Amino acid sequence: MQDSQADLIADLFRQYDALALGAFRSIRAEAKADGTTVTAVDREASRLVSGALRRLTPEHGVISEEEAEPYRPDARWQWVIDPLDGTASFARGYPVWGLGIGLLEGDQPRQGYLRFPVVDESYTLDGRGLRFNGAPAAPLEPDALRDTRNLLLDSSLHKRLQSFAPLRDYKLRVFGSNLYHMVSLAMGRAEAMMCGRVFLWDLAGALPITRARGITERYVDGSAFDLGDVLRSDTRRIRLPLILGTPERIDTLLALLKPVL
Repeated sequence: MQDSQADLIADLFRQYDALALGAFRSIRAEAKADGTTVTAVDREASRLVSGALRRLTPEHGVISEEEAEPYRPDARWQWVIDPLDGTASFARGYPVWGLGIGLLEGDQPRQGYLRFPVVDESYTLDGRGLRFNGAPAAPLEPDALRDTRNLLLDSSLHKRLQSFAPLRDYKLRVFGSNLYHMVSLAMGRAEAMMCGRVFLWDLAGALPITRARGITERYVDGSAFDLGDVLRSDTRRIRLPLILGTPERIDTLLALLKPVL
């Protein structure tokens, strides 16, 4: 199964590139009922990936952002798909967006597959370990120089934080894709990240990767994050913004942010 699954993922990445890059900067976006953005590529990619995974593992469930109903929602193993993470960026012609596929066993993230076509970056975590563009990921480097310390932010956090002044020791970066932020953190390109009230599919593809690199998650009120709560939620949305980083880094950020939250 491992070889056939790896081959399928590689083929899906190729098909996804052709589909998404063929429409990039030439497609109109629409507003969904909840106010978020969707394009025809989101829907086509969802059909492509969902169909392929159901054929490969018909006994597994499938949850996709763009499918009204999940497939086999009671199955222990669940594929979770974000067909186009960063749709708003895609729709406006920005380059950081892509496909996220996560495999959960119950409420535990086990495998993750991410593809970002414009920047030509792929990340996979399965039985072969973490790979970046097909090669084993390099070990994390020691702490970065002060002038290169980055904090990755959700584009909506200005609505929640009264001030960004406590974060003045970090360079604040916003790339427009939560999954890309997560793998950037896992690759050592940032010290921590904060995301808004994202959905299950905005996390599932990258959680196996971040956790494999020693990164944890906590809500901004300091409470623990439980993926099972998100799975059981009717909306599959997290209840508060999250901070991701090492436990020590999260403690530091929570102390800094307490006065402005």
